[in-house]
Amino acid sequence: MTHPRTVLVAGAGIGGLAASIGLANAGFRVLVFERDPVPDVSGAGIQLSPNATRALAKLGALEALAAKSVEPEELVVSNAINRALLATMPLGRTMREKFKSPYLVCLRADLYEALARIAADHPAIELRYGSMLEDFAAHSGGVSVKTERERKSEEIAGAALIGADGIRSAVRAKLHPGTGPRHGGMSAWRATIEGNLLPQEMRGKSQVRVWLGPGAHLVHYPVGDGSRINLVAVTMERQATESWGEEVPQEEVARRFAHWDAIPRAVIETAPQYRRWSLFEAPLLSAWGRGAVTLLGDAAHGMFPFVAQGAAAALEDAVVLAETLRSAEDTDSALRAYERIRTPRTQQIQSAARNIGRIYHLPMPLSFGRDLVMKRIGGAGLMRQNAWIYSG
Repeated sequence: MTHPRTVLVAGAGIGGLAASIGLANAGFRVLVFERDPVPDVSGAGIQLSPNATRALAKLGALEALAAKSVEPEELVVSNAINRALLATMPLGRTMREKFKSPYLVCLRADLYEALARIAADHPAIELRYGSMLEDFAAHSGGVSVKTERERKSEEIAGAALIGADGIRSAVRAKLHPGTGPRHGGMSAWRATIEGNLLPQEMRGKSQVRVWLGPGAHLVHYPVGDGSRINLVAVTMERQATESWGEEVPQEEVARRFAHWDAIPRAVIETAPQYRRWSLFEAPLLSAWGRGAVTLLGDAAHGMFPFVAQGAAAALEDAVVLAETLRSAEDTDSALRAYERIRTPRTQQIQSAARNIGRIYHLPMPLSFGRDLVMKRIGGAGLMRQNAWIYSG
């Protein structure tokens, strides 16, 4: 028999944990199924713009996370070939005053831990790691799922199923066959280093630094207590890897940036090794869910990382989902309402991320025009361009 206040969540990543907390706070009992036996917190650093931190505040996770985060003072964009300064956008107090919430940078593991701790302590949430979702079926009374854990199968009924199981979502694959992720022809090379290894010119600065070069870019910023630096270098790569976080030596990454200025090149050479992620995007869907089943986070709208909104969009999804279901009399209708609210914004963010990636990686001589535009609009222009994201 389906329990009218039980929601099933596939996936215990950032989106799944956020959804479970929001739903539990809205009065639901939540069962979370995660196929991995232990949490995967790979990914190094993460940027959390004001829209993301507002969502975290609503979930009760912001205060704990802020203690393990850095609130950078500014974002600085430079040309990676000649080191020319293109734009400086204020963060810190400006973000708090303008958007009523901080802009933070942190380790992905610390964000995960903040959410996981709340979920584990919540009496209405049950986390089942090592539990594989094998199948599901929506019906007039809700949804039934079949799971396998330690070679034992179990059938469980609930009022709804939320597919928060990532860009390679099994829930999405069944709802929308043939809509799996598309490789973007790019790879991200990630590492975390001690801050004192940076070139002298880069040390001790509370900045998000972005270096733009033909067909590649580099982002770095402090994380944790500020003594460590997260590095993400992105290059054009036709060959995709199915591995999440394939380890590669620094030399393999550095040779791709041999034509860059000595300072950003030295930043890249500080890390002894990197982890490679191929970048994928989820194709747009005209409808996320069906019946008592819907999608959330990367499963619905996996996007490129160039506006730093992948986690933010999942956190927003979780808050809206909980608010929509809180007092709903008809679960199916409430899920469609959630999708109608979230689809236009997430599609717009996906499109923005795709376009920014193209702009970042423009070849010469087109990059000269990009640089002139960025210098002209400056940090104020960047703020105006992103205000719709940060205030959403």
